[in-house]
Amino acid sequence: MRIILYTGKGGVGKTTISAMTAVRAAELGHRTVVISTDSAHSLADALDRPLGHDLVKIAPRLWAQELDVNRELQVNWDKIHAYLTEFLKRQGFEDVIAEEMALFPGMEELFSLLKLREFAESGDYDLAIIDCAPTGSTMRMLSFPEVAGWYMEKFFHIERKLVKAFKPVAERIMKVPLPTEDVYDNVERLYLRLKGMKDLLSDAGKASIRLVFNPERMVIKESQRALTYLSLYGFSVDCVFANRVLPKDLQDPYMAGWRDIQTEHMKTADACFSPLPILQVPLFPREIGGVELLGDAALEVFGNEDPASIYHTEKPFEVSKKNGEYRMTIHLPFAVKENVELWVKGDDLILRVNNVKRSIQLPRALVGLEVKRAKLEQGRFLIIFEGRKK
Repeated sequence: MRIILYTGKGGVGKTTISAMTAVRAAELGHRTVVISTDSAHSLADALDRPLGHDLVKIAPRLWAQELDVNRELQVNWDKIHAYLTEFLKRQGFEDVIAEEMALFPGMEELFSLLKLREFAESGDYDLAIIDCAPTGSTMRMLSFPEVAGWYMEKFFHIERKLVKAFKPVAERIMKVPLPTEDVYDNVERLYLRLKGMKDLLSDAGKASIRLVFNPERMVIKESQRALTYLSLYGFSVDCVFANRVLPKDLQDPYMAGWRDIQTEHMKTADACFSPLPILQVPLFPREIGGVELLGDAALEVFGNEDPASIYHTEKPFEVSKKNGEYRMTIHLPFAVKENVELWVKGDDLILRVNNVKRSIQLPRALVGLEVKRAKLEQGRFLIIFEGRKK
């Protein structure tokens, strides 16, 4: 099953583009499911159909769903939630507050991963499109399996044995309830369901992340940060979408001024996201909602291309540490050493190859480090940073 996740800053139009992609993919013959993981769902509005927690068939080969976190809690988090609620109540929190605090940030993202695994294992779908919450929540969702795996491997079994051995004495001394075997069983069951999702989501042949931005300075900057961290965690971004792009033939002086501003921002986007393809979604003259209008809009954006295609597989960069030095490898096919310029400006590493400029936001670990040396070999540009900050 092919997986496509759409993310970006809140309000940039992720849901509409997710729905457009789903409608077009289904028209081309893919058995497609599109789900919303954002707690502020708007997928039903985009499709102009009522949606809920259960799958709804929208059109031939197209199904949609808006996850209900409360329903998923009852299935996946019930006993863990009950324990955490009781623990907090014993600390003096009121009942309602304790129940709310027992729901951790990122629950929607966690449950969407479990739902995604169900779809992948069922064999009923060719394509799953995930309309993700804004960027920060998406990063939590994607990193959750790796973080959970680290905890389970390093601490879980030791903690479980210690609690079992000292529970009777510890509860009398500490005056708080400790987890029961049922709670630990539920945690382990939850982890086993998540296990393997990191490998699935980081497989460029099966899963792609697509960033959506508007041609605005702040939005492009956030999208650039997202690209940096997605690349750092090993996830594949196959393209980006510039949404609400004003048409070039605008005659109105006021809107033409905004069009010129967008043109400059698009030049910045080219530098930030190269070599990823940027698909432009025009500012349509009316709201896009419902299967028919979504299909027409998708045809204008994707043309004859299949939106389920993999547009790009090469990671923009890779970072490693060796002998106390940080190494960043950037793919620069066909570049010649004499034509490559490199400098650091603030948090950005800037490359110029001939007349093409590329800007990469540095991970926090590299910010403040000096470039020690750089070399170009067989289309790979290796940059070595000093191990200590200035």
